[in-house]
Amino acid sequence: MNAKPEFPLPRTAPTGPNILHPTDFGPTDASALAHAVALALKARARLTLLHIRMPEEAGPTRNGLLPVSELLVRWRKLSPSERFADFQTRLGFTAACLDVPARSVTAGVLEHFHDHPVELAVLTTHAHSGLSYWFAGSVSRRALRQADAMILFLRQGQRGFVDLATGEVRLARVLIPVDGRIPCEAAIARARGLLDALGPSVEKRLLHIGDAAPPGCPKDIPITLAQGPVVETILSAAQSFRADLIVMPTAGKRGLLAGFRNSVSAAILDDARWPVLSVPAT
Repeated sequence: MNAKPEFPLPRTAPTGPNILHPTDFGPTDASALAHAVALALKARARLTLLHIRMPEEAGPTRNGLLPVSELLVRWRKLSPSERFADFQTRLGFTAACLDVPARSVTAGVLEHFHDHPVELAVLTTHAHSGLSYWFAGSVSRRALRQADAMILFLRQGQRGFVDLATGEVRLARVLIPVDGRIPCEAAIARARGLLDALGPSVEKRLLHIGDAAPPGCPKDIPITLAQGPVVETILSAAQSFRADLIVMPTAGKRGLLAGFRNSVSAAILDDARWPVLSVPAT
């Protein structure tokens, strides 16, 4: 006998953050799409899927929300006969798909950031191109400076912290490296707002490479002091702590990706063992 869908109790309209996920609807995007949908469901957010196409290409040929519905059916939040669009309020989050003509993925994403508020972006990075994929093409420096969102980076093929079969968010431990040169209070507060929406049991640990904790660190989050090369020490600490996610505060007002260019955060992301959440310290 087939199990019945696990329908959630009725909820009110979304009250969480605006989440953006650029997607090509391909198989390499499966993990990032699942993370975007699971985060939107858990945080009661507004999810926007951004499908970028070349200006000369034909318009959308498929229902952009179909992949979202398919995930929700697999996760037993909807039955196969139900339409997601009819049950968004009950599920507690909304989703929309925008088909955007642009000369590059980067340009399309940045144009969206310029015109729409986004608190969190979920991006896929690729094993061979890494962050260069997001720097490709003609990028507006003005748009880069203006963008001020948290970014969850997931490497293609990476396990992440969302179970693709069930939609369960398996986020138990989060490592937050802090640097005395970057004020961390605002970044940590932003990250905590998202993490607390995902589950009160998420264990957080600060890491500082130095002899004393920098000013402004929250007193209620344990901090580990360490010595050694920055990147290697962070990666070693993440492994010892059995982290599911690394949160990297980045310098505020530097833009969507500017803080990652030639940075410690980029080196951590290139290691590819952990998803990385960048949080501007604004």
